[in-house]
Amino acid sequence: MTKTLRIVAAALALTVALSAESKAQEGQWFWGMEYMVGLGTSDTKEFVGGSLSFRNFGIEGRYVASPNLSVGLYFGWNVFFDETTDVIRMGDLDVSGEQFRYINAFPILATGHYYFGLPGGFRPYVGVGVGTYYVENRLDIGLSSIVIDGWHFGVAPEIGVVIPVDWHVRSFLNVRYNWMTKANDIQPSYFTFGVGFAWM
Repeated sequence: MTKTLRIVAAALALTVALSAESKAQEGQWFWGMEYMVGLGTSDTKEFVGGSLSFRNFGIEGRYVASPNLSVGLYFGWNVFFDETTDVIRMGDLDVSGEQFRYINAFPILATGHYYFGLPGGFRPYVGVGVGTYYVENRLDIGLSSIVIDGWHFGVAPEIGVVIPVDWHVRSFLNVRYNWMTKANDIQPSYFTFGVGFAWM
């Protein structure tokens, strides 16, 4: 849990720095927050099932390099959960009984986005994030817990749309696919469907 808190604290600190930068260079930086619904695929789905996750949050800063291009940084916190009695293999162990399974994933990504349409208007976009994910898989059974955690390299292609609200505020909708390389014999992946607001 200590690693988790350190990652969240670092992400929040960098977001504050980015928001301060956006004020210092108004019109060149914007930052935003989003709420997401998650859906596991591959090893993520196998561990926590196919139910939707409603515990997902993201923060992002983007630098507007040109009218149609931005680069930035993205931080997320995605939580998946399942309660089951299915048998599962964790490392060299076959585990059965009533289980509570959790995945906490923290993407830390450099991003690039290309926007269609005119600045200030309704703007569809495509983008990609590249970076690292800290992923913790935890299984609680009885009084015991089994934790497998580690860092994964990952990419996150994204499509979305930016919708103007007023001169300084935008809302946005997006779909992001988070794909990671294998580490500790686990290869997580999942979709997120987000809605959020960004401030210039």
